[in-house]
Amino acid sequence: MIKTQIIEENKKPKVVILDYKEYLRLKEKADDYDDYVSAVKAIKSSRRLHTLEEVEKKLGL
Repeated sequence: MIKTQIIEENKKPKVVILDYKEYLRLKEKADDYDDYVSAVKAIKSSRRLHTLEEVEKKLGL
């Protein structure tokens, strides 16, 4: 169980203190979500998708 502490101001939640490992886990999930959203936007704005082989060939890999 993850221990958290909620600090209130004027009887409303203001700050949450949580375990550092849990913070890192949540941050990683948020970063992954941001990457996903960026990829979806890139795909939608792209005129044409390229295969891995096409990209490797163009880059000379």
